[in-house]
Amino acid sequence: IPEGKRVEAVAEYFAEFEQFDEAEVIKIAKIDEGYLFPDTYLFPVQTTATMVHTQLRDNFDAVVQKNTIEEKAKAENRTLEDVIILASLLEREAQSAEDMKIVAGILYNRIELGMPLQVDATLQYAKGFDKATNNWWPTALSADKESNSLYNTYKFAGLTPGPIANPGLNALLAAAVPTNSEYLFYITDNDGNMHYTKTYEEHLENVQKYLR
Repeated sequence: IPEGKRVEAVAEYFAEFEQFDEAEVIKIAKIDEGYLFPDTYLFPVQTTATMVHTQLRDNFDAVVQKNTIEEKAKAENRTLEDVIILASLLEREAQSAEDMKIVAGILYNRIELGMPLQVDATLQYAKGFDKATNNWWPTALSADKESNSLYNTYKFAGLTPGPIANPGLNALLAAAVPTNSEYLFYITDNDGNMHYTKTYEEHLENVQKYLR
């Protein structure tokens, strides 16, 4: 199970095997969006959807405990729930462990300043599955920023009501112990490299330089 997949996409993996009903997996596991740990699993043929959900969730709890994620979060005056939500955003916003830590610091900076997070991935999550492109993460459009969904981080400040995907260990660690900086903006260029700035003016310069 790869990192950064939402529950519905995880269910699609299991739906390839006839003993699983995709809708049943989603129904059982949806309540634990963000808490199903991405990993390699070996299940016996007689495995049920409930057993899948239990093992993924139990693995998540074990990883969190082993890596003292909750203790690290408390040391930063954050809750485990907030860390998991932010980690799910990081899975969609950054690739490397280092970049995840920097982006985590940026998003926390925005929260402290009362700035909206403005994370496109949250708009994509709110839109859901796009049949035209067969994609759970459809392109976020300007019109989506006007959505009244509580997952619209352009309109509503702070974290989303819940996770938007299931984060892996790097994202969880980054959200628990971010890199502190004065950065407030970031972009990913066409080669996948990330660029960070402190001011909006610098951010616009990077947009012109790397994305035009």
